Amino acid sequence: MRERLIQVAMWLLSLVVAGLIVWGFIEAVQAEPAVVWSVATAAIGVYGVIWQQRRAEQSRLREAHRDRMTPVYDDLLRLVLNSMDKRKRNQTKTEDFMRDLKGRQLLLGGTSDMIRAFNLWEATVSAAQKAGRDEVAVFAWEDLLRAIRCDLGHDDSDLAHGELLRVFIDREEVDQWLTKIEASNPSA
Repeated sequence: MRERLIQVAMWLLSLVVAGLIVWGFIEAVQAEPAVVWSVATAAIGVYGVIWQQRRAEQSRLREAHRDRMTPVYDDLLRLVLNSMDKRKRNQTKTEDFMRDLKGRQLLLGGTSDMIRAFNLWEATVSAAQKAGRDEVAVFAWEDLLRAIRCDLGHDDSDLAHGELLRVFIDREEVDQWLTKIEASNPSA
């Protein structure tokens, strides 16, 4: 409650300060228009430089995040795709990778949305395996792929459900799983 009151007070204070600035500007223009316009032009120029620097820094941070997390996500994709091929399955290596991914990579470099998506993926896959619903686990993987792509700056909002899976799984198989999921969950 106290935080909310502080937030409202700060908003009101900002409104008062903005009003005083506008009033002062109007008064100054009436007194000395040439000086005020010169100062206003300089202030706008300074604001433009600050805004551009801020945008450049945000872009640099996004790029650094993408550079750091891309190899991690690449390793995750390789691990999951290899685990689909039973002959290449190595349980110890998988456990070591997942421990490092969760304990170090996601903790230090993952966004909040990515950590939530990863935890949801693990829980969904575990529940799907217990229920014998492989199709649910596969589509949970697609949801994690979407979260990874979003974290790397891609917008997949125009991709239909199953499109990412069709990149590496047979189209007919994905369509069968989609039909099975839609039949078991008509509200989806």
